[in-house]
Amino acid sequence: MPEAEAEGWEMYSVELYNRVRRACHVEGMSEREAARQFGIDRKTVSKMLQHSVPPGYQRKEPPLRPKLDPFVAVIDQILEEDKSKLKKQR
Repeated sequence: MPEAEAEGWEMYSVELYNRVRRACHVEGMSEREAARQFGIDRKTVSKMLQHSVPPGYQRKEPPLRPKLDPFVAVIDQILEEDKSKLKKQR
């Protein structure tokens, strides 16, 4: 039931989240049985039970920009100077 697959990870729908949580919390289904029934890994079921809503993707580190980094200060300066000009002169 994954909605999207990209580079080895899958994004699951909120509906699947709710169905898994309901099966385990309300109906008393075991995590292993829920994993089997919904066709997902036991660890995924465990994570779904920990969070009421999918937590989403969070970066561990900011993206690297090796080519742009030397010019960030110059770009910021240009943008600041541009704010003081009239719109038609930008």
